[in-house]
Amino acid sequence: MPDAFLDSSVLIGLVFRHAGERNACRTALPPGPVICSRYVVFEVARGFLRSLIALHNYSREFTSFADLHQAAYSGQLRFKPYQMATWLGAFTDYLAALEAEDGTCGEADKLEEFRAKLRVWIRKGWRSMTRDFTPINRIGCREDLLPPILKGNQTMDQTLPISECGQPAACRLQAFAVENADELLTVAEALEDLPKKQKDKETERRIEALRYFLAGQPGTAFEGEKCHRCGDALICLEASPNHVIATKNRKHFQPIAGALNKTITVPDQARATK
Repeated sequence: MPDAFLDSSVLIGLVFRHAGERNACRTALPPGPVICSRYVVFEVARGFLRSLIALHNYSREFTSFADLHQAAYSGQLRFKPYQMATWLGAFTDYLAALEAEDGTCGEADKLEEFRAKLRVWIRKGWRSMTRDFTPINRIGCREDLLPPILKGNQTMDQTLPISECGQPAACRLQAFAVENADELLTVAEALEDLPKKQKDKETERRIEALRYFLAGQPGTAFEGEKCHRCGDALICLEASPNHVIATKNRKHFQPIAGALNKTITVPDQARATK
C-alpha cells in the first residue's frame, strides 16, 4: 500500500482540529506510515500556528469570552484575512470541547479556559507535528525551528527564521528546484495550459514563481515570498511516486499532481465535531 504524504491542510486537520475533523482526515489516509515534510511543518508554523498564537495574545485584551467571540466575527480591518479562518476554527473547536464538558461557567472563566486550551493546542500541536509522523526533507528546509514559548508577560511567541528564507546557507530550495527542473517545468507548463477559468490569481502567482526558480542557479539567494507561492507545487514535487498526497485543496492540487502522475486523496467534509 502507498504511504500518505500530508499537505498543510490535512496536517492541521489531524493535529489541531476537533475530533470530527481529525476522524475525517484519518479516514482519507491509506493504512501505513504517514509522511510529514519539514517544508509543510514550516508552512504551518508561519501561517496557521502563528495565527493561533496571535489569537491567544489578542484574547488578553478582553475580560469576556463573549466579547472576544464577537470581536473575532466582526470583520475588523485590524485582522488579516489569512488569520480569520484559523481564528473562527479555533472558536468552533473550543465550543465543541465545551459541549463535552460537564457544568457551566461564566464568561470570564470561559475566556481563561479558552486561552488555556489555545496554549495546549499550540504546544501539543507543535510536538505532534515534529514527532508523530515519518519526517522527510528533500527540499532542504530548516530543521532547527524553535518551539512556541510562553513569555513572562503571559503572551506566546515562536521565533521563526523567516528573514533567512531564500538564503543559500539556510535553505536548499533553489538547489532542489535545479535538481528537479524537468518536473518543475512540467508543472509550470501544465498550469499555463489550464483553461482561463481555472487560472485564478493564486495559480498565476504560482506559475510566475515556478518560472523564477527555473531561471535560478544553485547557491544563489532568492526572494522568500516566491517559496510561499510555490507551496502546493513543491509539496507535490517532494512527494515520491509511491506516496498518496493528502490535501483538502483539490482545486489546486489536482492539476499539479496530475501533471506529475501522482495521486491525491481528499478528506470528506466533517459532518460533526465529535
